[in-house]
Amino acid sequence: MRRDNTREPVRFIEEFRVQFGRKQEIGRFFLQADRALTELGVRLYVSHDLRRLVEINRGNRDSWAPLMPAFDPAAVEMHPDSAFMFELHDAKGDVVATQVSRLLDLGGSTLKAEMDQFRLFYRDPAKQRLPAERIEITAPMASEITGRVALTGGLWYRPDWRGKGISRLMPRMTRTFAHTGWDPDTVISFVEQSAVDHNIMQQYHLPDSQPWIKIRNSYRPEVDLRLTWRHRPDLAADVAVYLADLSSRRERVSDVPETQNSPEVVRQGSSRRS
Repeated sequence: MRRDNTREPVRFIEEFRVQFGRKQEIGRFFLQADRALTELGVRLYVSHDLRRLVEINRGNRDSWAPLMPAFDPAAVEMHPDSAFMFELHDAKGDVVATQVSRLLDLGGSTLKAEMDQFRLFYRDPAKQRLPAERIEITAPMASEITGRVALTGGLWYRPDWRGKGISRLMPRMTRTFAHTGWDPDTVISFVEQSAVDHNIMQQYHLPDSQPWIKIRNSYRPEVDLRLTWRHRPDLAADVAVYLADLSSRRERVSDVPETQNSPEVVRQGSSRRS
């Protein structure tokens, strides 16, 4: 579908459409999660032009490492219909958090093969790959992941917004938006060991991970990443867990009657979608 204005972000509540998955559950989840973010003091926007991500990353290098080339439109081919960016704005309109996803159609190949050949990083690895750049992949699941894959990443929170609860929503919303927009077989991400050491993986709702994706002399001199994944059935279950937890918390907050009923109608936004 043609997008006439992919550059500027649009309010999430006006953008989302529930195409695949359990529509009523996903619709309720999005509406409730968006409201929860608003109550935290931020508003969620969506863009389909990842050049915005590159600009925001460059402007926040004091708190954010350089981007993996897999999310840089200058390095890889990226159609607006196969990529989206979430960004949270504070009351001033400043971006305080980001996360992105892009759809990979691996066909009969595997994630390991695509990374071994640097096709995940570059449209033309022979010309774009750095002379000493290398990747070592020991995560067994990388050889099993194939088909339609949503790769999520670009997760960043401005330092003054860390620890305020948005990390419990953003990764889950990103995975669900990719799930309902693209119907991928698997949603994956790469995380550093520190996320495991500090129990951040629990906040991101990522129960499964394997070491290692070891990258050297690339966008960063040295980085060791764990591969995380959630398959299609896991994504639907994750939404159900969130709604059940939300319902439980509502029962304990009986003095707020307006939260007792969730919208039952799936909100339809503009024709643009992930």
